[in-house]
Amino acid sequence: MSSVGTLIGPVVNQRNYKARVAANVLGLNLAITPDFEMNVDNKTPEFLAKFPLGKVPVFEGADGFKLTDSSAIAYYVAMKSSDSASLLGKTDEERAEILQFSFFAEADYAPALGGTLYPLLGYMPYVKPAAQAAEQQLLRFLDVLNTVLVDRTFLVGERITMADIIVACDLVMAFKLFLAPADRKQFRNLTRYFKTVIGQPAFKSVVGEFEFCKARIQPAAP
Repeated sequence: MSSVGTLIGPVVNQRNYKARVAANVLGLNLAITPDFEMNVDNKTPEFLAKFPLGKVPVFEGADGFKLTDSSAIAYYVAMKSSDSASLLGKTDEERAEILQFSFFAEADYAPALGGTLYPLLGYMPYVKPAAQAAEQQLLRFLDVLNTVLVDRTFLVGERITMADIIVACDLVMAFKLFLAPADRKQFRNLTRYFKTVIGQPAFKSVVGEFEFCKARIQPAAP
């Protein structure tokens, strides 16, 4: 089977997972870059000539087509399948709802997660009021998902869709570093959902055995 293209970036990364899971669900061949070195390979003149932002993952097709943004890449990969509707929606309503959750994950949830975790990981200065505000926003968005999932196995319909791929991948770092056992008990619907999605063979072959947070990460030493 010919490859739909190459996903370029570190393979152990929740953004990288999205397109790979989509490819697995649809039985597509997507090449990856297991030897990619972050902050080295994406800083070369050759890389920046193709992808000036220097961010990863990025995608390059055999025909030279180039794409950035992990969710856009996942959508494009899915579109290369004759069965793309199974992930992208079979009706206008399904397609709209899938986009709704995808945009929520990227525009609302992900910035709140970054504002919470990045100071704790030392990626940006820890300013307590800003960190606390981001954490409250994050918890609010997690509660929204927890409420939505009270009577749903998947976000849209009765099968996994692109909404689940994007949302679950964006939840990886929260469940790995932030949501301790007490938090997972509080967000029981969301936790059940996350376990269901990452337990799917298409996910498991990409992410592997998932290790849940035992204790919430604390601020990095100054």
